[in-house]
Amino acid sequence: MKKLLLLVAAATLTLGATAATPKIATPAIKSHQTVRELKSSNVLGAQMMSFDKVATSGARRAKTAVTPEGTPQIYIFSAYYDSGAAVSVSFSEDGSSVYFSNMFPYIFDDEQAWVKGIISTDGTSVTIPIEPIAEIETTTDGVLSAYPVELLVDEEGYYAGYKELVFAKTEEGRIYIEDDYTDPQRLIYLVALDENGEFLGWFDYNMIISYDPYTGPTEVVELPEGAQPEDYVYIYYAASLFGAYQVIEGGQVYVDGNDVYMNLLTCGMEAWVKGTKDGNTVTFPGGQFVNLGAFLSFQPFYTDGTADEEGNLYIYPCDYVMTFDPESNTYVPAEVEGKDFYTGLFLPDESLYTYAFDYTVGKPFEGAAVPADPYDPYLALTDYKGANGQYQYYFDYYLDPFDVDGRILNTNNLAYYIYMDDEPYTLTPDVFENLTEDMTLIPYDFSDGWDIGAGYLYIAEPLLTSLGVQAVYTVGEEVNYSNVVSIDLEGNVYTVPAPQLNPDGLNNVNAKQITSIAIYDAEGRKLEAAQKGVNVVKMVASDGTVKAVKMYKK
Repeated sequence: MKKLLLLVAAATLTLGATAATPKIATPAIKSHQTVRELKSSNVLGAQMMSFDKVATSGARRAKTAVTPEGTPQIYIFSAYYDSGAAVSVSFSEDGSSVYFSNMFPYIFDDEQAWVKGIISTDGTSVTIPIEPIAEIETTTDGVLSAYPVELLVDEEGYYAGYKELVFAKTEEGRIYIEDDYTDPQRLIYLVALDENGEFLGWFDYNMIISYDPYTGPTEVVELPEGAQPEDYVYIYYAASLFGAYQVIEGGQVYVDGNDVYMNLLTCGMEAWVKGTKDGNTVTFPGGQFVNLGAFLSFQPFYTDGTADEEGNLYIYPCDYVMTFDPESNTYVPAEVEGKDFYTGLFLPDESLYTYAFDYTVGKPFEGAAVPADPYDPYLALTDYKGANGQYQYYFDYYLDPFDVDGRILNTNNLAYYIYMDDEPYTLTPDVFENLTEDMTLIPYDFSDGWDIGAGYLYIAEPLLTSLGVQAVYTVGEEVNYSNVVSIDLEGNVYTVPAPQLNPDGLNNVNAKQITSIAIYDAEGRKLEAAQKGVNVVKMVASDGTVKAVKMYKK
């Protein structure tokens, strides 16, 4: 079996991982913004500010009517941070010119902006003339012409002019700008120039570009003619620069006898792969070709915890095996002790483009159901001072869209309550300025765009000691509740049995007013304000009830 090493390298599309946490490994996924930040400190000096001036507002159209000669061929565009895009390249019959369909994928996502290159007489280089290839509408200066150039910098890294792009060319047809991937120096820019050729600003850039002829498979999996796939829900974990995060999205599944087709098993990118069903086991072979604008292969793999001396996990290509539960109409990953399985998309050079894991694919249960408890390992509560010096809290929580029997729930029917100090809490516009009215029951995927979103809450409330969350599932007139799962400032997680409350009951609870508050240290001495360490907060309500809670202040 082939053994691959997961390399941690910014210049490659490979997965970075650590042996201790293989399922939340940090991949070196390409990030265009990261490239910009790498060079933003001094490359252009004060002129870097001009990028804001020419930031695109979406209108991108070809400037010149370049008509490519010859027969277009499939090439793979690769660069320092933008790799794997499938582009068209064609050559003139006399061998003097070459045409590229897309030199800056983040600006143009189609073949509008063709670029013409002049091939040297000895066939070893390609020069891109300094000519406009597109018009781009800007936010402040109207339409500007865009030119591909190589930007020059001085010894201190400041802008020092520009020159023509010159690529090297091999007899096999590879066209590239040679540089050191570990410390790239050449800067390929799409810039705006004025009528005198003076530099105005830049739209996009990269470091190191190569075009390689593609010789791999070109046939993708397609559904049989007349197929009518059914709607399913895909729940899985996707890779990100900061680890992995759960994704819940609608997709499709088509079953034709023993053939099973899934369209989001490709790390959430919409492309069909085909598996074979044997009993309740479905096997999706690795190596299936996927055309997603980049030429990728669907290649599952597993890790067994073994790593090199630097902690990079070894990965092993395999098939992806799922188990079908006919009762719940759900597919889940098959488990093998000691192995973690992933689905991956690989580039033609066999480096990993992206990956995902722990797929659950099923039809939502449409009947009344009791929602599962919020997933407590994801609970976190931290306090800090906001920009205005006011104490604030960050609450991180997680709602699993399953019922207590493991069936997938319709997230349109799922909502939740927030609990503060074990009492239902109402979000109000005076605390959450983006709200326009009070909110107690929060829809599953609600966000105010600032303080509250799917799985997090920023809150500024005095003397807060714990926050909790409770899932609520409503079908017709039947409402069911999970238990309340809470966490205090010391990190203790605890569960309170579900109170069967209705909105009126919640309003009554919240209507109880606190008439006095006193703070004491751990020895019972009264304090003017909360101090570092353990504080005891005594609250007296309008109905005479007294509640004392411990609060830990960092």
